[in-house]
Amino acid sequence: MKQHIEEMSSVSQEPFKICKEEQEGIMQANMELSKYIKSESVELNRSAIHFADYNPRKLSEDSRKTLKRGIKKFGLVGGIVVNKRTGLTVVSGHQRLSVMDELQKFPENDYKIRVDVIDVDEKQEKELNILMNNPNAQGSWDYDALARLVPDIDYKDAGLTDADLNMIGCDFLLQTEEENSLAGALEEMMQPVTEQKEAEKAARQLERAEKVAHMKDVKQQVKEQAQETAANMDAYLMLSFDTWEAKAAFCERFGYDPYQKFIKGEVFDNQVERVE
Repeated sequence: MKQHIEEMSSVSQEPFKICKEEQEGIMQANMELSKYIKSESVELNRSAIHFADYNPRKLSEDSRKTLKRGIKKFGLVGGIVVNKRTGLTVVSGHQRLSVMDELQKFPENDYKIRVDVIDVDEKQEKELNILMNNPNAQGSWDYDALARLVPDIDYKDAGLTDADLNMIGCDFLLQTEEENSLAGALEEMMQPVTEQKEAEKAARQLERAEKVAHMKDVKQQVKEQAQETAANMDAYLMLSFDTWEAKAAFCERFGYDPYQKFIKGEVFDNQVERVE
């Protein structure tokens, strides 16, 4: 008994040790929730919540099949947001909830679902409805990064289509060795046709370039002719006399009819030279 008490005493004298993970857990438990968290996650019966009759989002049949495939494989991931103030109206997640209803055979069978509850007025509710579904607030794909991910996943389970793969340029990653071999043989067989098409394309481009150059020359010629015509319109000189008699004397001197209105400058220039 004495030995047992001594052993307990020696144990009680050792300092109480907490591992690093436990310390971090205690610190996190004591941290306050971010002021930006405005929702509360609760579980409700499906029959307690209702869709927003104004929801502007639509889902095509193909997109619905893709969403249903994802929910069946991964489950309902991500919160469905409802607004307490308007009677638990769905703010975000209409399409996911609709697929869940189909899978759960609602309304014949009611079921429990986890939702994020907010408390806002109707105006803010509609603003959030648009914001949480708005592509402008969701960014865009980095196609290079996406192409690197595709070989590691089942792209259909990720909601991608063959058209998506063509767009990001990684459809070749999904070909088998045999398909790659056939593709290579087909490419080699089509090489002469491709070269012919490239040659024809180059010829058309050259012809177009020649036409463009010709049109530029024509435009330049028209411009020069217009400038010359405009300059020629100013190729005249007016002589003025104080009296008719002075004009008649001038014309008689150089052999012109006094009633003429115009005299060619080049002709008169030769006469002036002869007079000199």
